[in-house]
Amino acid sequence: MCIVQDPKDADYPDMPENAMNQMKVNYCVPLSEMGALLVMLTGRKTKANVPVPQDLIIESKIAERVISDLVAVNTLGDQVPFNCPGCGGVLWKIHTSGTKLRYRCHVGHAYTAASLLAEQTNKIEETMWTALRMFEEKRNLLTTMEKTQKGATARMTGERIALMQLHIDRIRTLLLSDDKATGSDNPK
Repeated sequence: MCIVQDPKDADYPDMPENAMNQMKVNYCVPLSEMGALLVMLTGRKTKANVPVPQDLIIESKIAERVISDLVAVNTLGDQVPFNCPGCGGVLWKIHTSGTKLRYRCHVGHAYTAASLLAEQTNKIEETMWTALRMFEEKRNLLTTMEKTQKGATARMTGERIALMQLHIDRIRTLLLSDDKATGSDNPK
């Protein structure tokens, strides 16, 4: 059963539209009608129990942090050469019957291809801002040191300051460009 907020009613219409593109939607309703729909649906008689596939049981246990077992995750898919943006651990590409790519780490983080790309992009940008700050701090410390130095030592420190400034300018240019450097890969 899939219930999605009507995109025309959503603050962020891309979210329900993405859900609608990824799976069969049973109900698409405005947020104001969702509560009544849930009450109506939960009051219905249920159909016969359908067996839950083993891979979903394993994924559910990983997500609930009931198991953190590499052997169990290996049954869900193949390791890929990407790290989990959430914990830095190994990721597995989950075998699915559909065309949607999904990834999971053994501690419970799960991603679609689009969300993994967005998280990688965020981590790259975060790392670059940290690098910029650290280069600026190093330049500032060198500038302070240079004021107390003389002769060749002061000249060498001045060269290091110029190099730091070059790195700062390059990183800042990448960060402030039109997001091509960090990817801004949030798919529409």
